[in-house]
Amino acid sequence: MLTIRGSKIPLCDGLSRRSFLQIGGLALGGLAMPDLLRAEQAAGVSAHGKGVIMVFLPGGPPHQDMWDLKLDAPSEIRGEFQPIQTKVPGIEICELFPRLASLADRLTFIRSIVGASGAHYATQCLSGHTDRNMPPGGWPALGSVLSKCYGPRTSGLPAFVGLS
Repeated sequence: MLTIRGSKIPLCDGLSRRSFLQIGGLALGGLAMPDLLRAEQAAGVSAHGKGVIMVFLPGGPPHQDMWDLKLDAPSEIRGEFQPIQTKVPGIEICELFPRLASLADRLTFIRSIVGASGAHYATQCLSGHTDRNMPPGGWPALGSVLSKCYGPRTSGLPAFVGLS
């Protein structure tokens, strides 16, 4: 989450390098926005709806057995499965997913989630927040944030349904 004041870690100027770069990037992006909107309008480009289906399955097999196989790791670390090539050159996944491999050009693989506490909390994966200082009721779900920002795509249907 971006805060203008920077992180809560006291530094000499109160801003972290990351916060400074985020603020500068947002400012530059904001300056370019009117030109971008005019160019879209002149080209006849209109916004179109996009959908997000997020599959987050807490528990289950480890990622190094399914999505990020470690063939060079010692046998006690690497999994028992072999990789197969996907439709995207250079991306391999577990041999148990041949149908997903054929659809890989339509998927986004996120392999960069890192936990702040060493535990794999669903809260942090879904919201970017740790479970410390959690507000009553918890952090909002990703789908509820997207539906708040974009609204419903079709009248009569909910913009977001969460299953827990």
